[in-house]
Amino acid sequence: MMEGLGMRMTCLGSGSSGNCYLLEAADGVLMLEAGVRFNEVKKALRFKISGIVGCLVTHEHKDHSKSLKDVIGCGIRVLALDEVFQSQGIANRAFCKSIEPMHGYKVGGFKVFAFPVAHDVPCVGFMIEHEEMGKLLFVTDTMMLEYRIPSLNHVMLEANYADDILQYNIDHGIVPNAMRDRLLHSHMELQTAKGVIRANDMAGVNEVILIHLSGNNSDAGRFEREISEVSGKPTYIAMAGMTIDLSKTPF
Repeated sequence: MMEGLGMRMTCLGSGSSGNCYLLEAADGVLMLEAGVRFNEVKKALRFKISGIVGCLVTHEHKDHSKSLKDVIGCGIRVLALDEVFQSQGIANRAFCKSIEPMHGYKVGGFKVFAFPVAHDVPCVGFMIEHEEMGKLLFVTDTMMLEYRIPSLNHVMLEANYADDILQYNIDHGIVPNAMRDRLLHSHMELQTAKGVIRANDMAGVNEVILIHLSGNNSDAGRFEREISEVSGKPTYIAMAGMTIDLSKTPF
């Protein structure tokens, strides 16, 4: 937990190899996704895991949920769609909260609202609010976002691939042609991410953090530059080990 330093986000992984982000506040830590080894979470928190107030998981794919049993085994409350728990055969639901889209939940000092997004399995995005942070939009693994969310302070948004890079990779045999159909129906393309930024009021947003970039079909420098131009805000690419101040009023 943070002690008088304001809210911060630590990225432990972002992409197909594993996703996990820690929101650290003075009154507790909220995990976003459980897609890295839980030992990495322990190390990041200096083994003070008693400060974790809960864990949110967007969907069942292992790069978002593979350490789920270890998280639950440590007595940490996990909030996820019922399909997530079913996918791992979790019978004892003592620390499991099955959530429903378009419903709100309280997790320690965090208020969480889940909404459905368009992926190839049931998946949700989250609107997360905390007095130290304000409102954070967290959206990953979706082809689109049809909602406009007012009064945002922070945005964590998937920008998985660019169509022109994908087409080049298909034409040159770097990725199979079947990749196009899968991405079109499951992940957010750069132009779509720009559309999400344009559709939402960015006046109160401190920064945009791009998450879940494709290893082959993205360009981190280009994505950062183009999203920053559209948003008018500092833009960062989430990478393992990075920490960003998410205080409502940045220092």
